Amino acid sequence: MPDQSNVERTLYGFWLSPYMSQVAHMLSETGLTYRYERVSPFQGGTLTPEHMERNPLGKIPTLRDVNGVDISESHAICRYLARIYPEAQKFYPVDDPMLCAEVDAKNDFITFSIAGPFFNWFVVSAYFPKAWKLKIEKEGHIYNLCSVLLSKMWLPRLVNGSKMAPFLLGKEPFLPDFQLFYTLELSQMFSELFDIPEMHLFRDDPALKTFYDAMCERPSTREILAAKESELDVTKKELFGGFGAAYLNNHIDRKILGGIFGREV
Repeated sequence: MPDQSNVERTLYGFWLSPYMSQVAHMLSETGLTYRYERVSPFQGGTLTPEHMERNPLGKIPTLRDVNGVDISESHAICRYLARIYPEAQKFYPVDDPMLCAEVDAKNDFITFSIAGPFFNWFVVSAYFPKAWKLKIEKEGHIYNLCSVLLSKMWLPRLVNGSKMAPFLLGKEPFLPDFQLFYTLELSQMFSELFDIPEMHLFRDDPALKTFYDAMCERPSTREILAAKESELDVTKKELFGGFGAAYLNNHIDRKILGGIFGREV
């Protein structure tokens, strides 16, 4: 488990976030101790003055390192760690530009073609109609089908364009493996939570299942999944509780939502 007594290095976020999880994974794999401080967007924690001061983008995760510097955005944090701490370079090889470019290519592909579209899929097809109770079931179903079509196009390209032995670039994981794993893991959870089987991204892909199982064998992975499980009940209450109404009323323009769907929702 994360070191709760070390007040010098702090990771802000919450365990449901795959982006925070991949930073935590890199810290754990490199032996860099940290204190975890929960900042939940479901409770407006990302928009408090205190959090906005350390992360002006109002997002998670943020890492406050031992030098007092605050770094935001998961990939930026991980690349920072590799540049500052030699033990982290095995996951982002800053001294090898060619290999680094290969790592970046995989990372960018996952970010823009898989993870980003997946979260749009989740919001429109699952979260809007079920947690926010917007009356867009028909539109959500159509978006779900479009997302399934896209995922079946992009995920095989990633698999076919990677070594998958069992990780993307070979026998050992790099930064994009962490991002892919926590996206897949969340897809499995959301598919069950929102009763959308198609959202399970690796259910029917043997190579991705082998990759997922290999990641699960790592002690750091088990540590983070256990931490995630420990606060899952709290997260579920936030996910389906006050977050929807509070966020919808305070931060979402209903006129824009109506314009998107062509009617009041």
